Amino acid sequence: MATYKILVPKPASANELGTDTKLYKHDYIVNASEGWLENIMQSFVENGWAIEVKADDLSDTETTEPVRARDEKGHYIADDPTTPDVNEAYKGGKAPKTTKKTTKKSTKKKTS
Repeated sequence: MATYKILVPKPASANELGTDTKLYKHDYIVNASEGWLENIMQSFVENGWAIEVKADDLSDTETTEPVRARDEKGHYIADDPTTPDVNEAYKGGKAPKTTKKTTKKSTKKKTS
């Protein structure tokens, strides 16, 4: 069984008989477990519309950015300061890493 990542959205067969079609969308991951689907994906690869990926490569296709938690009304939930090891403001309890902003020091030009 090979795994493919779609690069260019294209319609193709959705079943073995070819009676149904579906749009294979950009960044869609296809597990070609059947021969007819493997043939379609091979033609996608030959035309540059898809690439074959290994199972290890799939980790970068998932979103790794933390998502803010919301209440029933859709408002953001604040972090509870009494629990320093969990951040309730984000789903999964982990906040994104903060980056330091570097300040550029300006140099004064000397006038003679």
